Amino acid sequence: MGRRGLVALFAVTILFSGPATSHGIEGAHSEGYIIDVIVVDLECEENYTCVSRASNIIEYFGADWCDECPDVEKTLNETPNQSEIILSHRPSTTDEFWLPASRERFLDVYGLWGYPTIALDGHYILAGPTQAKELNSLLSNSISNYSGITNATLDNNSLTLEGQFDNLSIDVWTVISDGNITNLALNHTNYSQSNIVNTDGEKLIIVLSNPGYIALQSGSSIPAGDYDPDGGIYQADEDKNQFNVSTVVIITILLIIISLPATYQLLQVIKDNGKS
Repeated sequence: MGRRGLVALFAVTILFSGPATSHGIEGAHSEGYIIDVIVVDLECEENYTCVSRASNIIEYFGADWCDECPDVEKTLNETPNQSEIILSHRPSTTDEFWLPASRERFLDVYGLWGYPTIALDGHYILAGPTQAKELNSLLSNSISNYSGITNATLDNNSLTLEGQFDNLSIDVWTVISDGNITNLALNHTNYSQSNIVNTDGEKLIIVLSNPGYIALQSGSSIPAGDYDPDGGIYQADEDKNQFNVSTVVIITILLIIISLPATYQLLQVIKDNGKS
C-alpha cells in the first residue's frame, strides 16, 4: 500500500518511550537545541513500520547557484541510510524550492551565512565539501539519545503528537528526494499553529526543539579551504543584494562630489549672464 493509501485509509500510530530530556554534548546548550526527531514514511507499505525515531539528523544547507554544493550532495547520497535522517534546506530566495522556514533556520536558528553547510544534530558544523567528507566518521561517534515525543498519529493530513511540549517548538517538514538532493524540504508546518500538514511528499520529518539560537561547534579538524567563514565566498543572495545597493549608493555620492566644482562654475556663468 503506497503513500496515498496509508494517509487516506487509516491512522498511523506508534508509541515512543522517554520524556523530553537534554542530550548530546554536555554543557554545550545555552539556548536552543534539538530534543527529538521523528520520521513518518508517507510511502510506507502495509505491515511495515511507518514511523520511527531518527538516531541523528543531518541538516544540509545549499543553493542552486552554489558551485561546491553538488560535491556535498554526492557525499550525502553516499551516507549509509541506517537510522539517521537527512533534511536538505534551500534558504536562498533565488532557488526554485526555497522556504521561508529554511531561510529562518539558516539565518536565525543556526546563524549561518555560507553554502554549502552541514549541521549535525544541532551540535556540529561541517563547512564546505572537504569537511563534509568527515560526516560518516562524525556520525559513527555521535549519539544523540533523542526522546520527547511519546505518540504520533497521522490521520489523512491531520497530525497528532503526544508528549510534554510546554515551551518547546515543533517543526514538521514535508520532504521529497529530488535528483541528487536527499529529502529536500518542500513544505513546513509550525505544529503550535496548525496540526494540518502537507502530505504531498515522501516523508514527514518532525523536529522537537527547545527554541532559540543553536550554537554549533566545528566537527572537523581539517581547515575549510574551500569555504571562507569570513569573506563570504558562498554568500546568500540577500547579502549580495545588500552589497550591490551599498555599492550603488557609494558610487552615486562620489559622482556628486566630483561634479560639484563643475556645477558651481556653471551656476556662476549663468549668474553673470543674468547680470549682463
